[in-house]
Amino acid sequence: MKEARPYLIAFSAIVSFLCFPPFPFGPLIFISLALFFYSIEDLSPRSAFFYGYLWGLIFHLGLLYYIAWVTVPGMLATVLILALIPGTAALIFVKLLSKIRPMALLFIPSYFLTWNWLLTKSDLNYPWTDFGYALSYFQTLIQAADIAGVYLISLFIIAVSLLVYVSISGQFNLDSRKRNGLRYIAVLIVAIFLVYGHLRLSQLNRYARDNKGLTIGLIQGNISKDVKWSPEFLQFSFERYFELSRKAAREGAEFLIWPETALPTYLAQEPQNLARVEALVDSLNIPLLTGVVYYETVGKSEYVYYNTALLFEPGRHDYQKYFKIHLVPMSEKIPFSERYKILRDIHLGQADFSSGTEQTIFELDGIKFGTLICFESAFPGYAADFIRKGADFLVVITNDMWFGRTSLFEQHAMMAVFRAIESRVPIVRAANTGISLSVDKKGSLLAKSGTFVIDDIVTTIYPESPRTIYDRVGDIIPLCSLIIAIFSLVVAFWRGREYVKEPYVE
Repeated sequence: MKEARPYLIAFSAIVSFLCFPPFPFGPLIFISLALFFYSIEDLSPRSAFFYGYLWGLIFHLGLLYYIAWVTVPGMLATVLILALIPGTAALIFVKLLSKIRPMALLFIPSYFLTWNWLLTKSDLNYPWTDFGYALSYFQTLIQAADIAGVYLISLFIIAVSLLVYVSISGQFNLDSRKRNGLRYIAVLIVAIFLVYGHLRLSQLNRYARDNKGLTIGLIQGNISKDVKWSPEFLQFSFERYFELSRKAAREGAEFLIWPETALPTYLAQEPQNLARVEALVDSLNIPLLTGVVYYETVGKSEYVYYNTALLFEPGRHDYQKYFKIHLVPMSEKIPFSERYKILRDIHLGQADFSSGTEQTIFELDGIKFGTLICFESAFPGYAADFIRKGADFLVVITNDMWFGRTSLFEQHAMMAVFRAIESRVPIVRAANTGISLSVDKKGSLLAKSGTFVIDDIVTTIYPESPRTIYDRVGDIIPLCSLIIAIFSLVVAFWRGREYVKEPYVE
């Protein structure tokens, strides 16, 4: 085992990140995680931390390498920090194995789920690595997300992986009958999720639509970064989006959506350019939602910048607006920079945005919707908050061009599938360079664009106001996980007198 351990750790980590989009190997996550637990079970806490951290480095580097297209220091910082989660998980896991083995098994899912949730609650927010996303392409298996969100799917994956691990482990002194029993239980759990998914999809397919459809035009301008922010190409950007918008209007669009920061201009603060957009909206007689960079003056030569969504309506010369709240750490802002001046002086090539403070519910002719700007679509609880406030559907506007032709596009886009299932509302997504798409409440893709192509998608959705179990109970799984994780930590580090089996040390 000693000689093979580094290779087993590397193999497990590589297979694990290959389970995430755009790769179609999702169900292998059950095996790859089991191998991770198996490879560390006989180590000392210090060695377990080392190998857990190594696993975390490989996994997160393979999953998040594309951050380097925006900021290499930011990518390295993100990977080095996130790798601490599996590293510390491995350390505590082996300590608990030497004390109370069942608690070690309870600890693993509670710790991972707690951290994924806590990362949504601070400036260190990067909830990109929930294991549940590994099953994004397996629609039937993830329908239970309407009960407790992506966290339930992550718990499902970890629980099955632990059953597989215990069935092959040498730490639990099980005979072959009990080992086979655990494998049967793992298969049964998978079967339960499949049956639930099948029944739920059948039920939703039978549900008659009484609500009126809304036809939306998703405009994908495909303006590359080498020209997007050049002043001499401003007219080019206007013409591209105006042409695609008119085309979508001819194809029956009743509502137009442009992506995040669609035009390279401070649109709201430049009357001439603002008038051009208002004139387009009036001439088409169609409302338009677009992403812009917006600023407010807070003092002499002092400004606060926001990543913003503006809603223009025909015949009106004002607009509804929403300021992005969850900013990308190490890219759109330095974490905690609003609190500590020393952090505001650090520049890693990131933008210097401020966070908004209020979730805006936009309204069009009695239909309400919430807008998630880019990264915000990765936050299950945050998306559900819009639904609790009355949104009938969700809009995602994004600009992923900064990440080149990488797996980021598919990973980010497929998160919309989970957000749709969690609250059973349709979601539309407009992206500058792709992927633009439309998802119904079952998580089915109604339309999907390619990447780095000019496109306009005209799609019909059916806004509605269902209330799922997840909308009612919220993040109950990570809250319970937090309690279990804290109790497990107390037990792991309690220095009472007890017999402790000496673990294998390399």
